Amino acid sequence: MRRANATAARLLLPVSALLVLTLAGCGRERPQEPMSFERLPDTTGLSAGAAILQRFEPSRMANGTVRVSGDVRLPDSTTVQIAIRAPGGGVSLAMAQVVVLGGRFDTPPLLGDHGPLPVGNYRFELLAHFNADWQPASVLRATAKGHDLRGPGITRARNGDAALLLARDVRL
Repeated sequence: MRRANATAARLLLPVSALLVLTLAGCGRERPQEPMSFERLPDTTGLSAGAAILQRFEPSRMANGTVRVSGDVRLPDSTTVQIAIRAPGGGVSLAMAQVVVLGGRFDTPPLLGDHGPLPVGNYRFELLAHFNADWQPASVLRATAKGHDLRGPGITRARNGDAALLLARDVRL
């Protein structure tokens, strides 16, 4: 029994010493590292100004398909995506990318996975990113890569790219 107690005491001695040294350091002031914050793009005033979306008209055709047309203050050739979502902004039920011509856009007839969308409430989202993946060079030049755009729905991504995002809830 004595041998077991002696072995246990020898094992506890280094652990006890470490604990004492650790506690001895508590309360000492350590040099503080300066706190830094992530720099995000300034979005002040981006949504101020005249509305970019002048007219937005979702409509149901006789065969049940949905079309969306509208007028926007964007240069010709701007690509705009129209998505139809369940209320609350869930999964896309139908989507189309269209090109602005003469300040207007018009989607082709839109269907859901199983045919015409049933009568009900839907969230319509209009989205346009102003980067080389989405827009032709002429649109990026005309809008300074979207940085010259101001109005409701204009925002900036973390990388500073400009985008337009608007949502409307409509019963169709």
